[in-house]
Amino acid sequence: MKKNIQIVMLGDSITGRGDWKKLLENEYLINLGVDGDTTSGILNRVHIVVDLEPEFVFLMAGINDLCMSIPLEDIFSNYKKILEILKEKNINLTVQATLITQMPSVNKKVESFNKLLAEYCEKEEIKFIDLNSFFSNEDNLLKEDLTTDGLHLGQKAYKVWAYKLKQLENYGF
Repeated sequence: MKKNIQIVMLGDSITGRGDWKKLLENEYLINLGVDGDTTSGILNRVHIVVDLEPEFVFLMAGINDLCMSIPLEDIFSNYKKILEILKEKNINLTVQATLITQMPSVNKKVESFNKLLAEYCEKEEIKFIDLNSFFSNEDNLLKEDLTTDGLHLGQKAYKVWAYKLKQLENYGF
């Protein structure tokens, strides 16, 4: 039985704090972003996404893992498992690069992680988008006017993010 969900926004608080139904103007969307979540947490609840039978999943995760100094290999392994499960169900996937912060030491890890993700997505023919060029300043830090605390996004940032997603073709909005 189809659950009437077309799009799942999946991730941590960066995703979870967005009003995606309104931002993307799609009532058949569910936001499964959870504050404080890690890639292992998402992996543990990916069955919820599968049960919803969505057409599209937009995934952004990893910042909490990186801030907790979880080894990059473990984060990447979890991420690949999540993607493999969703891909096996013929769900259209878009991986969104983990966003940078105002913390240079964390951003170095973010850059390394995003490189792994981009390479993997290219190899596996999974759509990958990197919003960091729109969100970063000349010092490669998250722009102050886009964040509430150096990590989380303000409303202006969500509008930019939604605008960029709406530019994608054939994604239900």
